[in-house]
Amino acid sequence: MDLTRRRALKVGAGALSITIAGCTADSPAEAPDDEDDLEQTPEQPDETDTADESAPDEPSERADEDQDEDDETDEAVAGSNPETQSLELLAEASVDHDHACFHAEYDDRTPLEAGDSVEESPTESHTHVIWDVTYDGDSGYVRFDADAHAHGGPIVFYTAGGSATPVDGTELVQDTVPDEDCSKLDEYLQVEPDDGQIVLEVTTLE
Repeated sequence: MDLTRRRALKVGAGALSITIAGCTADSPAEAPDDEDDLEQTPEQPDETDTADESAPDEPSERADEDQDEDDETDEAVAGSNPETQSLELLAEASVDHDHACFHAEYDDRTPLEAGDSVEESPTESHTHVIWDVTYDGDSGYVRFDADAHAHGGPIVFYTAGGSATPVDGTELVQDTVPDEDCSKLDEYLQVEPDDGQIVLEVTTLE
């Protein structure tokens, strides 16, 4: 009886151990804590913050250079007279205010564009013609071919609205035309040709 009880207890204890062990083996493993195992995602910067910040303005060296060039150009223009100027010019063989005034009052004006330099000056050889001389800048140049004229001596030039000064040739007389003689003309100039040529620098009256 005692032997049988001890065997029964031993068998029961073994079964209990197996049952406990089986329960322990079959129990699911505890799931890891997701919050502890997941890597922390770094915080991304707010794009709107960087977009709203405007980049500082950088000075433009090229713009400054262009402005300097514009200023220099303005100064150069201010120091000269770029507009087209005009005056009237009449060539005669002798000093005769009445005769010259007749041309000034009744003759049509003949257009003549003066040159920018002595080398570029147009050449004329006619007397009794009133030219409407135009030029750009501060002055213009007109050449008179005295050799092509039958007179063969000094040439007299009358002007209105401007003055003439010989560049090639010798000035003999220069004076104003009195208003009582002719109100249409301002000055006259008598010039001795140099090798048959006279070059006048013409300017308008201030």
